[in-house]
Amino acid sequence: MPDILHFDVNEALDQMLKLFWQQGFKATTTKQLATSASLSEGSLFNTFGSKREVYIQSLQRYREHSQFLFELIEKDESPIRGFRKYWDAIAARAVDKSRTNGCMITNATIEQSQDAKIAEFIDSVHSDNEKFFKKQLDRAVKVGELKPEIDTKAYAQFFQHSVQGIRVLSRINPSKQKMRNVVNTAMSVLDPHLAST
Repeated sequence: MPDILHFDVNEALDQMLKLFWQQGFKATTTKQLATSASLSEGSLFNTFGSKREVYIQSLQRYREHSQFLFELIEKDESPIRGFRKYWDAIAARAVDKSRTNGCMITNATIEQSQDAKIAEFIDSVHSDNEKFFKKQLDRAVKVGELKPEIDTKAYAQFFQHSVQGIRVLSRINPSKQKMRNVVNTAMSVLDPHLAST
């Protein structure tokens, strides 16, 4: 087994992330985690702390890997066009048969460990996502794509819950047409609030 000073921490975390993604928090043992990263259990605890801490770090790393989806909106001069790109990417991931484990954050939400710290982290992810959607909808108002009277907070909440629904649905291999219908409907809720050009 590698010594604590002679292994790549990020690489080890990525391996443990994969295991948590496949099995969830409760079903994964510290021995399995250590084996997946080619570590001794002692090295695992010395470097990462408890199983709970490894899990939260894995969720955070997964979140970082998924950041590009939000950048599709954030980096587009047109927020509405960015939202379309975002929904299309979400739909593509939902029908990708190589992603058999679904979304790790959604899986963690469904599993909902009784551990308060894990629950707090998961809640913070959903809250941050809602805040991001609201910020981008507010930007759409500011640049004149949406009418000022739209309740951006309510639509941000709707978008966040819709995304989670799609990610749950992705576990049963939805058809491309079904996903197209879902994302088109998600985008269409903004139609009454689009500013005239």
